[in-house]
Amino acid sequence: MRSTYPRLVLGFALLAGGCASERPALSPYSARPVIELARWQVFDGAVLVGTLIHLQIQEPGGPIPYYRIEDASGHWIGHATEQGRFSRRVPFQDAEQDLGLWSLPQGVARLVDAKAPVELRPVVADADARRSDGPPQAK
Repeated sequence: MRSTYPRLVLGFALLAGGCASERPALSPYSARPVIELARWQVFDGAVLVGTLIHLQIQEPGGPIPYYRIEDASGHWIGHATEQGRFSRRVPFQDAEQDLGLWSLPQGVARLVDAKAPVELRPVVADADARRSDGPPQAK
């Protein structure tokens, strides 16, 4: 009859070695958490025409902030960088249309086709809604 002791020792050694190893590096194509930093309603005069959302990708090398612009129906219509470079989403295309460098109100106005400068009104959000670990829990 064979002893099971050597097998147990080998099993524990493998298990202990697995616990001590480091986490594998994230693939460049792995999903990253994204958190919302701020949100503004976009008004053309008295008419609500869209939303400007300041987001941040939690990249291992450091956070990447950017803006997403939505129309009044909540459809993504474009993006902007922190430096003010705007782009318009083009349906069924991989690349977006570059609109150039603008201030936030001017670039957003171009994306929503406003006739005059737009007004950005901050939206107050519950701090729990901005967490990256899911929707706020009921209290």
